[in-house]
Amino acid sequence: MELRRLCVFCSSSNRLPESFREEARALGARMAQERIELVYGGGSVGLMGVLADAVLAGGGKATGVIPGFLSTKELAHAGLTRMLVTRSMHDRKREMSRLADAFAILPGGFGTLDEFFEILTWKQLGLHARPIVVANTGGWFDPLMEYCRRAEALGAVSKGNLGLFTVVDRADEAVDSLLRMRREAKEAKRLARG
Repeated sequence: MELRRLCVFCSSSNRLPESFREEARALGARMAQERIELVYGGGSVGLMGVLADAVLAGGGKATGVIPGFLSTKELAHAGLTRMLVTRSMHDRKREMSRLADAFAILPGGFGTLDEFFEILTWKQLGLHARPIVVANTGGWFDPLMEYCRRAEALGAVSKGNLGLFTVVDRADEAVDSLLRMRREAKEAKRLARG
């Protein structure tokens, strides 16, 4: 399992609590420390902007992927290592997925949920096998996790599919979780070779 680039889906809203912004900063600092490049939606606002700024401030790399029609609405980040402009939201998600070795989900609105569920569905369908980590900052995703458990209990989600993603309590724990997965994958590969 490679961990060169982490795609992070998160809010572009500036109205979330400061504690959420602090968590995004902590994740960005941790990514820079581990030399994990950020792949994200390219905005300079909300958790997106805070995260990118923290990665860059720590000497890390950040690649933004933004559709042309959003480049002014979301105030595209001007200081990124690389900015890719796509034709549509679909192209944006496809490009972000193509670049990523793993995915992290931070608090966000409808767009963040759309991105999370699309990448999760692709994994469920076997279109990729990369790790997905949900950072449950301040219990943000508690209602969503309850929905997921209920959907599984009632049979709308197949048994075991909740194991397609990992939930951590804090954003910076996403990196620790992914590094642990990488170590375990390397160890399993070593043992399989005998």
